[in-house]
Amino acid sequence: MRVQTTLRAACPLALLACGWVGPVFGLGSDPTAPPQSQSLEEVVVTAEKRSERLQDVPVPVTAISSDSLLQSNQTQLQDYFSEVPGVDFTSNVRGAPVIAIRGMVTATDVINPTVGIVVDDVPFGSSTGLGGGDTTPDIDPSDLERVEVLRGPQGTLYGASSLGGLIKYVTVAPSTDRLSGNIQAGTSTVYNGAELGYNVRGSINVPLSDTLAFLASAFTHEDPGYIDNIQTGQRGVNESVSSGGRLSTLWQPSDSLSLRLSALYQQTRSDGGNHLEVGPNLGDLQQDDIRNTGILDKKFQAYSATLQAKFGPTELTSVTGYTINHVADSVDYSVGLGFLSGATEGAFGIPNNSTGVVLVDDNQTKKLTQELRFTTPLGDRIDWLVGGFYTHEGSPFDQTLLAADPTSGNYVGNWANFNWTVTYREYAGFSDLTFRFTDRFDIQVGARESNIEQSYHEVDTGPFVPAFEGKPTPLYYPLVDTHSTAFTYLATPRFKISPDLMVYARLASGYRPGGPNPTASAFGLPLEFQPDKAKNYEVGVKGDLADHMFSFDASLYYIDWKNIQLSFIDPAIGFAFNANGSRAKSEGIELSTETRPFRDLPMLQNLSISAWAAYNNAALTEPFPASSALYGGNGDRLPFGPRVSGSIALNDDFPIVSKVTGFAGVSVSYIGDRIGNFTSPPPAIPPRQFYPAYAKTDLHVGAKYDAWTTTLYVNNLADRRGLLYGGLGTVPNPAEFQVIQPRTVGINVARSF
Repeated sequence: MRVQTTLRAACPLALLACGWVGPVFGLGSDPTAPPQSQSLEEVVVTAEKRSERLQDVPVPVTAISSDSLLQSNQTQLQDYFSEVPGVDFTSNVRGAPVIAIRGMVTATDVINPTVGIVVDDVPFGSSTGLGGGDTTPDIDPSDLERVEVLRGPQGTLYGASSLGGLIKYVTVAPSTDRLSGNIQAGTSTVYNGAELGYNVRGSINVPLSDTLAFLASAFTHEDPGYIDNIQTGQRGVNESVSSGGRLSTLWQPSDSLSLRLSALYQQTRSDGGNHLEVGPNLGDLQQDDIRNTGILDKKFQAYSATLQAKFGPTELTSVTGYTINHVADSVDYSVGLGFLSGATEGAFGIPNNSTGVVLVDDNQTKKLTQELRFTTPLGDRIDWLVGGFYTHEGSPFDQTLLAADPTSGNYVGNWANFNWTVTYREYAGFSDLTFRFTDRFDIQVGARESNIEQSYHEVDTGPFVPAFEGKPTPLYYPLVDTHSTAFTYLATPRFKISPDLMVYARLASGYRPGGPNPTASAFGLPLEFQPDKAKNYEVGVKGDLADHMFSFDASLYYIDWKNIQLSFIDPAIGFAFNANGSRAKSEGIELSTETRPFRDLPMLQNLSISAWAAYNNAALTEPFPASSALYGGNGDRLPFGPRVSGSIALNDDFPIVSKVTGFAGVSVSYIGDRIGNFTSPPPAIPPRQFYPAYAKTDLHVGAKYDAWTTTLYVNNLADRRGLLYGGLGTVPNPAEFQVIQPRTVGINVARSF
């Protein structure tokens, strides 16, 4: 009977506002290199599990370089999500980031994710909401070469939970070329910040021989807290400290054989909630949570082994991964679960002053994955990719409801412990064929069959069980095993008008796995719900013009989403369970451009102007069933996605004196208005929360001398309070809201070698 933490009753050109794709942080960058050429840089991505020029990929993809993020100190997803078309950023009650792409989401918690996450092609985190799959990792950019964002369903090549799209983290690979490295240090301040923040990063690449190289990196940074707790008198309670590192080894005895081993560890801890509250005694950037709540501790470990071998024209790729994702948090639920005080005050050994309620979560997912794929030509005109995939996930979840003294924050009793374990296993086979009818026209077709097995077991203890579940404690729910299958496919014709201009069409599907209903067996309710699926129809055009001085990308799409996973209520007992119902669409257009228009002017020849605009209409096409715990009618917008968004950015490199060059950039991003979570049928709860549109301006300037780089940045220049999450339809307190980070000013100094 776990406590619900939701209410139960367009630019694939990479550059955009983040700046152009530059050299990898500390590795492969030449400190004596002159300013970049007047032409736009060519970007290579691996969106289709092979290296291709970005402009040749018949998939809407954005690639963001780590250098561009570090240069403007955009080190977290919430810093740069608005720079990518079609990506919607919000949060959950834990304060952890939740990502949707093209508006494909119906809630922010306790749901199976709609966006897949991979690190070097290794899937990250749980595939299910019950296992904690609603959390997206923030990987420090110093460990990354780039981030690729694929929009639209990606089920054929990437499997479960890529129904809306995929975020692909690509880490820096060791190099046998030369000894190289980088070190960076900086400090920052934020409006209403309690203290200065800092960051230190370092990396080194060591060639041990012509065939063996080793890479090591480490970082630590503190982001100042800017929200004050008026109940405890603490300033900057949402201060966050992150640290971690990575080790990687590359062995490449020949051009036809390579083995890459990698180990990554990161931890982020915040000792206070990342939300503000609206109330009669609260002002800007304030809250009144119980002491020692709002804690969020995230640990992420990722281990991988990637083997690539060529046998004539055939290439074998084996990707073995093992990840551990551990999240622990405590949340003030005094408002959302305040009824517990009246029901049990003075009983069950809980004292009368226990008006505070604290929810403590401890969740860990251990995930083993193996992918094996082959690519080979079939004659002169057919390229074939075929592979298999396996994953095994174990996700124990421990949830505790504690009584607390609201003044001291001390725990004075235990209402309940909800302990459950989710296991998830998936076996899949996939194939992809590209038929090249001419040098300019080809068709790609692919398919994937997935077989999914899940199990769920829960034990509830404490006075909550007899008082609210009507059963004796401890309550052992029977083990629930489920089985489902999913078939996905794609078909993509592509026509190259010229080597640098392409048009394509894309039919692709994706799915989320279904799963067990946690405690339904004890109440005679359905034991499982089925996968929901999305089908994407898309046409696009992308290319470079005017001798690579102007690039553009445009796509028009329609996504049909059916059998949406929803929460239902059994009217006889008032108990909620998951089932499939309703249908939705996501339709829109994405357009992005970049140019260097002043190539004949010496001082402005490297000035780049990039811009994108997106329109997305994500809405229900069928109403929610009457038995659903949520209310949604035909035409109602899906939550948290803006209909209109866009960005424009200017970046320039220019000589100053002798060996000193300067650089400067400004970006303005616009996020349109959004609607919050679906709520219970009226009149139980008022209409859904409205989030106004906002714009954010970021600046950075700096200089390079020899191997040294100094950067000054100002993010959120106008100090806007753009709303991300909270209000009606959210728990534990509908008076809580999360906002974008206030104005932040900082300076970084880096040295390469």
